[in-house]
Amino acid sequence: MDNAKRKIEHIELCLRNDVVFENNCEDYFEEIILIHQALPGINYSDIDLTTRFLGCDLRAPILIEAMTGGHPKLKNINENLAKLAEEFKIAIGLGSQKPIVKSNFDPEVIETYKVVRSIAQSVPVIGNIGITLLHELEINSIMKLLELVEVDALAIHLNPAQEIIQPEGDHNFGNILLNKFSDLIKELKIPIIVKEVGHGLSMEVVKSFRAIGVKFFDVAGACGTNWIKVEALRNPENSVKRDVGLLLSKMKWGIPTPISLIESRWIAPDAYIVASGGVWNGIYAAKLIALGSDLVGVARPILKTLIEHGYSGARKYVEKYLEELKTTMFLTGASTLRELRVKPVILGPNIRYYIESRGISVREYLDKSRCAHID
Repeated sequence: MDNAKRKIEHIELCLRNDVVFENNCEDYFEEIILIHQALPGINYSDIDLTTRFLGCDLRAPILIEAMTGGHPKLKNINENLAKLAEEFKIAIGLGSQKPIVKSNFDPEVIETYKVVRSIAQSVPVIGNIGITLLHELEINSIMKLLELVEVDALAIHLNPAQEIIQPEGDHNFGNILLNKFSDLIKELKIPIIVKEVGHGLSMEVVKSFRAIGVKFFDVAGACGTNWIKVEALRNPENSVKRDVGLLLSKMKWGIPTPISLIESRWIAPDAYIVASGGVWNGIYAAKLIALGSDLVGVARPILKTLIEHGYSGARKYVEKYLEELKTTMFLTGASTLRELRVKPVILGPNIRYYIESRGISVREYLDKSRCAHID
């Protein structure tokens, strides 16, 4: 199956099947406890959600995560996502640009991505390629790919769990990719963001990329769309790949979003970190910002609402999300994101056990590490 058709199949599977992680992610989010303040000491109307990201001032710390592109039928989706980003002054990521390469830079395919920048002119737009594409592309080709869509940064995604189950997946994730990545950093004039696609970044991975100069990470933890399950369902019935994928999905493979955030911030206290993966309401967003993220990313619920209820429905979803975030900040007495980051946080037993088993001091993390970077 070609890349463009696969993108449509991905969207259809995500919308009509239960492909959300079958784990206790709600328990993990509930174990991040923010302290209620009966006298907040602030005026709700003074709450300020603004932040700075990739040289742009955002009205809220939200990134519409990379979702789609590459087929003419998908242009309208990206057009509406771009309208949301521009209206609410929030950041937006492009879906994987691999279809542009595989189509030999077909103008019709390129336009499904270019439409984002043509609409979202005042907010950061993030390009997107998979790390295995570095096997195929020279640096000048990557630069051309980025110039075509006029992006402010390049996200390079790591998705071995998805690729190993995908029928046409690329399994070559050898260490040579780290060397090519290092060369790319030296040549590109825009920042590179290392991101997962939904199974979480570990401290080992963050450490490797931070050592070669990466300063931006998107953890994309295992709490949202389960791409192992999506790809498993694309395999034929009773096939080995399908069975393996469904078993991995059932066994909850991946690093839950709050844990991945803690591991990433612990290793890279000076990095800019986006927390995504199941961050589908503003209360979860507030908890993750308090726990150490600079931005939060959202994908599936925006796409689902957009397709089922149109632009007005998606717009209402974002408005509600922002209201949930502001209300949570109000009840903690935080009038800014910086203040939210230093508010007291209590972590439940599962999170504590997990991170202590990974050699992370809970006290040191909460007292110092989580507050290490915020714009």
